[in-house]
Amino acid sequence: MALMSWSPQLGIGDTTIDAEHQELFRLINTFHDHWLENRDRQEIAKVLNQLITYAQNHFQHEEAIMQRHGYPQLADHQFIHELMVDTIFKLRKSFEEHDHHLEIDTMHFVRSWLVDHIANHDFLFRNFLARKKAAA
Repeated sequence: MALMSWSPQLGIGDTTIDAEHQELFRLINTFHDHWLENRDRQEIAKVLNQLITYAQNHFQHEEAIMQRHGYPQLADHQFIHELMVDTIFKLRKSFEEHDHHLEIDTMHFVRSWLVDHIANHDFLFRNFLARKKAAA
């Protein structure tokens, strides 16, 4: 059962970023499915680690694209990415220490993580790209 579904309204307008966001949705849904199915903690941790690694790589790609376009809020965006990575590493550490309440906290974080980040931060870049394209 999908926790979140990708929709074209979530598109940023950059094919790399949009494809990577779709993959993040897939990984979050896989993590959620494993959690709902009460899979072995090692299986859940494996997907969580994949999600973290993929997110870190995505953030690097996204920041490089933003830099290439001369996005003036890049430093702020990088800081937000750093905070997100710090949070997910803390959640993973607690998960690995078998904090059962953390499983719910982790699910809440990963659910809001992607959608909130896209809607509140990546859309600023989408608007920047649209203005840049209109001015060209």
